[in-house]
Amino acid sequence: MHHCSVQKHLHYRGVLSSMQRLEAAKVRKELGNTIRTYRISMKISQEKLAELADMHRNYIGKIERGEQNITINNLCRFAEVFKRSLSEILADAGF
Repeated sequence: MHHCSVQKHLHYRGVLSSMQRLEAAKVRKELGNTIRTYRISMKISQEKLAELADMHRNYIGKIERGEQNITINNLCRFAEVFKRSLSEILADAGF
């Protein structure tokens, strides 16, 4: 590969990587906002949600702030607690 082509390739790869990180951050933030909205609508604390979902309270706070990735398993736990389907949660989060 020509030197200039290598630089372009690395540049585009870097841009793509940055875009993927931004997109992942957006997904985390929107899902976190949705989880918070559901929790507040149930009038329960983060501590109570953590207890119902069998998670740590700090984890709940990080999810709601969009700082923590959510596994599919934990998303399923939230779905059970909130009595919603995964597709409803994702739709409410805008996905």
